[in-house]
Amino acid sequence: MTYYENIVETANYIKKYFNEPIDYAVVLGSGITLELEEQQELGYEAIPLFPGNKRSNHVKGHANKLTFGKISGKNVLVLNGRLHYYEGYKMKEVAFMTYVVKFLGAKGLFITNACGAINTNFTEGDIVCLDDFISLVSNNPLMGENDPRLGERFVDMTTPFNPYLVDNLLSSAEKLDIKLHRGVYGFFQGPYFETRAEIQAFKTMGCDLVGMSTVPEVIAANHAGLPVAVLACATNMATGIQKKKHDHEHVLKTAQKISVNLKNLLIETLKNLD
Repeated sequence: MTYYENIVETANYIKKYFNEPIDYAVVLGSGITLELEEQQELGYEAIPLFPGNKRSNHVKGHANKLTFGKISGKNVLVLNGRLHYYEGYKMKEVAFMTYVVKFLGAKGLFITNACGAINTNFTEGDIVCLDDFISLVSNNPLMGENDPRLGERFVDMTTPFNPYLVDNLLSSAEKLDIKLHRGVYGFFQGPYFETRAEIQAFKTMGCDLVGMSTVPEVIAANHAGLPVAVLACATNMATGIQKKKHDHEHVLKTAQKISVNLKNLLIETLKNLD
């Protein structure tokens, strides 16, 4: 089967389990949680064509399941965990579920992640609504032959993040008195935490944040014509800025604390969306 056929088949498989139409989808990063009303679950291992269904040692902090339910009266599909390029997956495999979300009929996609803050105006625990990104990785999910059924060959990235979704996130944050920064995200391959010299280089390039995910999904969403917005969670300060060594367990604990504000922000935002 082709990549396109696998996407369509997976979307049809998921529809058998969650037979109501999906309004919006959410991708959760490391350690981030989100509970839904009337929640139903489907483990990734049960989805036959999902690229990561046979791997048991996924990154810690990712629940590796789909959940479906309601937030603010909207039908929401949550991807609890993602695949990463550094795990050895191909970029098209990393982006696979983004296309599935599109074929499930979602009106938009919210992506979250845990990342390091380079901008010293940010502090650990802050949430940043992305307004641009810089890919520090030479590969991306659009490389190779293009299937026009998925999107155009050359994708415009003037506005990678949908203004309607972003504006609603910002207004919701203001209403809830949640500090929501704007910033540029640098996509780093990983899986090691960046060196001090790399962070200085990324800062010079204009990165406010650095992380090991998100950008492949954003590129695929734009390719598919799926409106997307990103809430990046600063779970630590970047190398050379924080004085202690990095620890993934600390990242997960901070992400759990951020999840409360993140959930409230998504609840309020979804309430106001069409």
